[in-house]
Amino acid sequence: AYLINHRGINKDVVYAFAHRGMIYESADYHNAVFVGCDTNGVPRHAHKRGSGQTSTYKGNVDSSLPEYSFHWNGTSNRVFLFEAPIDMLSYITMNPNGWQQNTYAASCSVADRVLFQCLKDNPNLTEVCLCFDSDTAGQSAAKRISDKLFAQGYKSEILVPAKKDWNEDLIMQKEGEQAWTEQSY
Repeated sequence: AYLINHRGINKDVVYAFAHRGMIYESADYHNAVFVGCDTNGVPRHAHKRGSGQTSTYKGNVDSSLPEYSFHWNGTSNRVFLFEAPIDMLSYITMNPNGWQQNTYAASCSVADRVLFQCLKDNPNLTEVCLCFDSDTAGQSAAKRISDKLFAQGYKSEILVPAKKDWNEDLIMQKEGEQAWTEQSY
């Protein structure tokens, strides 16, 4: 409910990840939990995000391996890297056509470990879209990772959200759609 109602993420997107056991609600604090698995499907990383109206809690579970943070393996040659799972899901919601074919990863930081693990595990990946926040930390990291990718022979592109992050863009888009619908009557 938090992801769909509060964050505006498409229910079919949430269900696709939940069906695979990659998103669930923790029993203790009702946090949204985002699970990343290794190539054998073994959970190796979990990121928790508080789901209360005023909660700002977020953090990785102790002993999580950052190279396996929350990600989706597709079959195309493109991978999209995000700072946070909610931004990744927001981007997918705004770009739903054939989303399952692409690979997506959330670093749960501004690091690149999950990206390079995805590139290692999926040799079909040749193009990288860096989708970090539009703040100084996010864009500095995107530039640093882009330079590193270039040196390794990968094609990369930096995508920047209009607002601070992709979830803010999604919320703005939904508010615009609602205003348009209300004006139509």
